[in-house]
Amino acid sequence: MARTDLSRKEREHKRRREEILEAALSIFAEKGYYGATMAQISQKSEYPLGTIYKYFSGKEQIFHDMVMDRGIQLSHYIAEAAARTDLEPKERAYGCLMANARFLKGNKEFVRVYISLRSSIDTILSPELQSNINRMHQKMVDVYTDIFQEGVDKGVFKPYPAEDLSSLFYGVIFSSIWPWVSENKVTYDIEAWLERVFELLTGGVLASR
Repeated sequence: MARTDLSRKEREHKRRREEILEAALSIFAEKGYYGATMAQISQKSEYPLGTIYKYFSGKEQIFHDMVMDRGIQLSHYIAEAAARTDLEPKERAYGCLMANARFLKGNKEFVRVYISLRSSIDTILSPELQSNINRMHQKMVDVYTDIFQEGVDKGVFKPYPAEDLSSLFYGVIFSSIWPWVSENKVTYDIEAWLERVFELLTGGVLASR
C-alpha cells in the first residue's frame, strides 16, 4: 500500500522520478529501447541529464524500474482479486484475468514496449536486475498456483499439477494480449477478448459434473 505520510521532499522526489519514467516510456515507444538515448529522455522530461542520473544509473536502470513499478501495480490488482475467498476458485481465476485487463487498459503503451523487448531482456539488463523481474513474475504465478490448487482439491478443476495449470494460465494471458497491443483499434475490447480466452481455457480444464 502506498504511503500517505510522505514529506514534501519525498513527494517531490517521487514526482520527478515518475515524470522521468513517463518521458522515458514515451521515447522507448517512439524510438525503441535500443534507439533511445539518455539525451532524448532528458529533452522529453525537461530535466537535465545530471538530474536524471541522480535517480537512475542509466537507460538499463530506467527500464528495470519502469517494469518493476508496473509489475507492482499489476501484482496489487491480482492480489485483490485472489483475496476474494468468498468466491470459488474459477471465479477468482476469472477475477485475476479481469485484473490483468484493468492493468492493460491503463498501460497499453508500456505493454507494447515490454512485449517487444521481453525476448531480449536478458541482454538488456544485468543478471541482478533480471532476477528482480523474474522473482516478481514468479510471485504472480504462485498466486495463480494457489487458486488452481484449491480448485483441484475441490474437484472444480481436473487433477493436473497446479503449477502446470498456473504456468499455462500465465502464458495464455501473456501471449493473448499481443493481438490487442499490435492493433490500432481504439474500440478493441481487451476485456471481451480475455473473457473469450478464459472460456476456451476453462472449457479444457473444468472437471465433468
